[in-house]
Amino acid sequence: MQQSTLPFRTLAALFAIATLVAWMSFRYFYEQAKEALLTSKAESGRRELREIASLLAFQLKGGTSPEEVIRRLQESITNMDEQSEFVCMYNTSGIELCHPNPAMIGLKINPGNSRLVNSTQAEDFHEVLKRGQSASGIRQFPQAKQRISEVVSVYPVTNTNWMLASHANTAVWQNEIATLYRQCILAAVSLVLGISIGCFILIRLIYQKYETRLQRKLDGLNAEVIEVSALNKHLLASKEKQETTATTVTLNEAQHAESRKRLMTYHKDQIISIAVQDVAFIYLAEGTVSVTTFHSEAYPINNSLDELMSQLDADSFYRANRQFILNIRAIDSILMYGRNQLRIQTTPVAPEAIIISKHKIADFKRWLDR
Repeated sequence: MQQSTLPFRTLAALFAIATLVAWMSFRYFYEQAKEALLTSKAESGRRELREIASLLAFQLKGGTSPEEVIRRLQESITNMDEQSEFVCMYNTSGIELCHPNPAMIGLKINPGNSRLVNSTQAEDFHEVLKRGQSASGIRQFPQAKQRISEVVSVYPVTNTNWMLASHANTAVWQNEIATLYRQCILAAVSLVLGISIGCFILIRLIYQKYETRLQRKLDGLNAEVIEVSALNKHLLASKEKQETTATTVTLNEAQHAESRKRLMTYHKDQIISIAVQDVAFIYLAEGTVSVTTFHSEAYPINNSLDELMSQLDADSFYRANRQFILNIRAIDSILMYGRNQLRIQTTPVAPEAIIISKHKIADFKRWLDR
């Protein structure tokens, strides 16, 4: 049998669906993770600024001069990694008071330098500092294209014009999450391939068993078709033989001279004599034995099927089962029925299916082959 491509089509469909689902799922989780990381960075920056602002306010309240407080803060943040996250401090005029890079101290944030963009608005960063209130968002540099966007949070120091600011380079954490995303994609592809190949092997094994069973069924069906064809050929040969014997006086006819030639039955008030050669079949239904002729006429008869079969020509009549005795000339065709059974089609049509059981098939064949 030609090998089916169904397992390969199944693998292709499974792989396509799994890949699509994995891609959509990881894209969704990637966007969610990016948003969560942005929120986490902003919250982490605000928390750190609140702590530093509290410390600075405590030092000022304790009598430490503003200059000393600024110096101490500068010492603590000098040489921080500006490429990832760092803290600096401005005043409300936009002048840089502390920065990890000392060269930046004293520089001023001018209007139009950058914007602070959050979910509700986009505002000039200079104005954010000037307002002196806490804020957070993405700091963008539209005029300085070489500058990279930052996640920025600003927080005021109590009783001063100082504005602490935390900076997180968006490129760094986006690169981190992109690396994680690529790793997840690689894991997803490996998982999809593993599942698809595993399913393909399993489907292939199951389908091979199915193909084997199907092939056996087809072989059996072919054998049954050949067998039924042979039976029908035997049937035609037997019917021709019967027709020949009906018109020619032969030794075979002399041997069956004692076979019953007529059946006595009744219809209403009449006694009817039926020539045996006109009987198509005799059947038993609900305890009554009936004789059906080739003219589709049915008459009840008092004899049992066993009695009648013992009196009829065994070459012309056959006891198909407990309900039917068949005349060979009434058989139109022989068909397979269920598993290892035969169904006989007759003319005239029998009132119910005539089945030859598997135990009688061999005997039925020998009868046809007489």
